[in-house]
Amino acid sequence: MKEREVKSILVIVVGLLVFYTYFLVRKDNSIDALLYAALGIGFFSLLIPKVGQGIVWVWYKIAEILGWINSRILLSLLYFLFLTPLSFLYRLFKKNSLDLKAPEKSIYEERNYTYKAEDLDNPW
Repeated sequence: MKEREVKSILVIVVGLLVFYTYFLVRKDNSIDALLYAALGIGFFSLLIPKVGQGIVWVWYKIAEILGWINSRILLSLLYFLFLTPLSFLYRLFKKNSLDLKAPEKSIYEERNYTYKAEDLDNPW
């Protein structure tokens, strides 16, 4: 197995053990399946590399689904629940924020200035 797959198996096993410990501290003894799952995944992944590769493939598919959920659903909720009301409030209190309407008078300003050689040394 590749190093990446071994790390993924280790993350899965440690995660299951952390959940098992959490539920054990809460005195919920009916969650022994997490301990058996952690031991089984670790044991079979070491003995049969193809099983480990299959577990990692399933793990990455789950991660891909969660990534799709995060990017589509959660960000859409953030947009509609936070940014949309904020933009409506901004429009309510700020008139002509982009200056799209034509001004009443010309914006052209006549500037009578004679340029010198020093003005061109540092134009920025």
